[in-house]
Amino acid sequence: MAAIKSVNRSASVALAPDSPYMAAGTMAGAVDLSFSSSANLEIFKLDFQSEDHDLPVVGECQSSERFNRLAWGRNGSGSDTYGLGLIAGGLVDGNIDILNPLSLIRSEASESALVGHLSRHKGPVRGLEFNSITPNLLASGADDGEICIWDLAAPAEPSHFPPLKGTGSASQGEISYVSWNCRVQHILASTSSNGITVVWDLKKQKPAISCESSWTSTKQYLEIQLEGGALFWQCATRFMPLQLVSVVTRMKDGLWDMRNLIDHCEEE
Repeated sequence: MAAIKSVNRSASVALAPDSPYMAAGTMAGAVDLSFSSSANLEIFKLDFQSEDHDLPVVGECQSSERFNRLAWGRNGSGSDTYGLGLIAGGLVDGNIDILNPLSLIRSEASESALVGHLSRHKGPVRGLEFNSITPNLLASGADDGEICIWDLAAPAEPSHFPPLKGTGSASQGEISYVSWNCRVQHILASTSSNGITVVWDLKKQKPAISCESSWTSTKQYLEIQLEGGALFWQCATRFMPLQLVSVVTRMKDGLWDMRNLIDHCEEE
């Protein structure tokens, strides 16, 4: 299948949730043809009406570090200041930059585009996602094994809740992905390089359930792809009766009932 549009970059990417734009940040660990060590964040317009094969750059700025992960959320969307929401960039030095894509597209100074700088993690930030139900909440996870929940209701004055860190069977190594449940705003999943996936209940500030696996589940509820893969709640089946209360892993084709948290209610 031929590509409709393309851009030649080694980059972490994030799509705007409500607008035809894509953000691309220079990927950590990648080497381009010029062997450049610089880092940039670029905004591309997804213009499918144009016959040009290359995506046009409509905004850009330099970054102090390269990116492991990008996330684009709706926080502030519709306002005059943050009309396109916010972009969060997980950096290799453990920090997270919060940028205003509208400022970049308007070609304003890069200093005005950088609206926040989150410092908490002690290792590269690889897990990063905005909450789609409560857009001011941003979850981040890093190589230090900690998960932070940030409140960006006031992007220039961010705050964070006490960090999460599993113990015992829920003890995770380097956090590689985090993912909010698409229907229940206080449920978050995280997966790590040691093969442990944890579902967190943020109301209780503790793990609801954890499991260990080394392969991919592509069933209805939670998709887990460990050992360097991905993690996300699969919302295509969000209206299935058990969607809000179940999580599937495929250690043993098991279905856990989240109402009882640890009861293994169905096995194949």
